[in-house]
Amino acid sequence: MNGQPPPLPSQPPAQPAPQGIGCFAKGCLTLLIVGFILIAGIIGGGWYLYVKTVDNLTSPVPADVQIEPPSESQFQSAENSIARLRKAIANNKETTVEFTAADLNALFARDLDFKEWRGRTRIEIADSTMTIALSASVNSIRLPRMKKRWFNGTARFSFTYESGTFSFDIKSAEAGGHHVPGVFLSSSAISSFNESMNRSFRDELRNNDRGSEFWNHVKTMSLEGDKLVVTTQAE
Repeated sequence: MNGQPPPLPSQPPAQPAPQGIGCFAKGCLTLLIVGFILIAGIIGGGWYLYVKTVDNLTSPVPADVQIEPPSESQFQSAENSIARLRKAIANNKETTVEFTAADLNALFARDLDFKEWRGRTRIEIADSTMTIALSASVNSIRLPRMKKRWFNGTARFSFTYESGTFSFDIKSAEAGGHHVPGVFLSSSAISSFNESMNRSFRDELRNNDRGSEFWNHVKTMSLEGDKLVVTTQAE
């Protein structure tokens, strides 16, 4: 022996973070917030309505969004789904992966790729409709009056994603104790929302190589029953 301590056993290579899944949790949910505010501006067409909407729908402090801690089996189920999605993208293969609300909440609670949303997001899925409880900083949104503000609210919606385009059908929304008025959820308002959402989504992907890599491999995404269903495609 030469007196040197034995070498440490080699560590297995770290698994890469799920490509683009964080984008869905972060970028896309932030775009939902932007969309609500832009709808108010489009419909109202005035500074007063914009200011009132921002003040009603945002808060100077975040909210604590509670999630029931997942069991080990729930977390492993979620990690297995992520691993299948990661493998399909890495191998440029087509596959379909389903996520339950429990899977998504387990990822929010324990997966490092979602650590920024821990205590900030909770999801429910039923009847092909998603309900999101969300507390998100809007400080990075380049619109007036957004500095040091938080969006604390919930939204119920169905959606599909196909050919690089989202189509949302917003059922209801609430923030800061205020229900989003029905006029903001009319067919014309939702059409404007989808247009703004997709424009912002494409802008974000141009500035996010990691997110772009994920979404270039997504063929379709939709809510089916109590699951989020993602189908990948070969580029």
